[in-house]
Amino acid sequence: MAGNIPGTKYSTSKFLNKFGNLAQSSQYRSHIAFTQNLYNALVANDVPRLLLSEAGMLCKATSLPGSAISTHDVRDFYGVVQKSAYMRQFDNTIDLTFYIDSDYQILYMFEAWMEYVMPLMGKNPKGIAYYTANYPDNYRSELYLYKFNKDMDASWATVGPFDKRGAIVYTFLNIFPVNISAASVSYDPSQNLEFTVTFSYERYITDKTGVRDPGMMGADSYFGNSQPVLSAPRDNPSNPFDRSSRSLEGSGSAFNEADGKNSIRKNQDRIRELREINQEQGEPGQPNQALKDVSRSDINTQRLINQRNTSSGTLSGTVNSSIGEGLA
Repeated sequence: MAGNIPGTKYSTSKFLNKFGNLAQSSQYRSHIAFTQNLYNALVANDVPRLLLSEAGMLCKATSLPGSAISTHDVRDFYGVVQKSAYMRQFDNTIDLTFYIDSDYQILYMFEAWMEYVMPLMGKNPKGIAYYTANYPDNYRSELYLYKFNKDMDASWATVGPFDKRGAIVYTFLNIFPVNISAASVSYDPSQNLEFTVTFSYERYITDKTGVRDPGMMGADSYFGNSQPVLSAPRDNPSNPFDRSSRSLEGSGSAFNEADGKNSIRKNQDRIRELREINQEQGEPGQPNQALKDVSRSDINTQRLINQRNTSSGTLSGTVNSSIGEGLA
């Protein structure tokens, strides 16, 4: 009797039964979902409707897409470099290799698609003519890449009623062809003729991609009110209490120290003090007398005039009083 694999609880036979069923590279299918405008344009160019529906059957090879997370360095602590994510990046192009049918309809289809993206304008294609771009919504479509396993069509007696048939579906959004490769021909021994089409796309999703509603869980992170580290020190730039007045006033903080309330109260008092600095003050008990359309220089000029008039009035009053006393 064979023993267990070292470090696991599985015997060799159980391990192979549980983990030996690996995905194979040859079970897949691609499908292009044309928009109605593009579909009508291709049909008008004598592209068979059957080919438009089953062009993916001629796809010889492709690749599952990849993506990456773009990061930037955060240096909150001396000598420590942290990575923070700020954008998700996609490959933005995908290559599909097609077999060429004996009627060359698959070539005509992609040539017609590219001509629809950049139609040739003029009266004679060999004479004076020029290219102009079509509207993006007219020529963009969707590409589906379906990767499955051999047991896709197996009966429940084979895979079991509670066993999931392995598969993944990629949906590429807003695709259109940007390049058609050359197809080499020669008098060497014949081979199947094929070519590669490069598609541009904005992004992809899978059949299990979720969408997060900003109004539901995690809404604070969408509005910049979340505190990534609950135990962040006060001198940490990530601490919302020391970053800006908006964060100081925010109520969505996760700051939970014993003196947190006192710190918030002190910070709010400091905000009020800062707001009162260099503010135009009116008479006691009266609102600010500064008008919206009056500049600060005009206000200062008027203030100097008022002070000068006040000083002149006080001086003339003093002189008149002295003269009166001399006459008396």
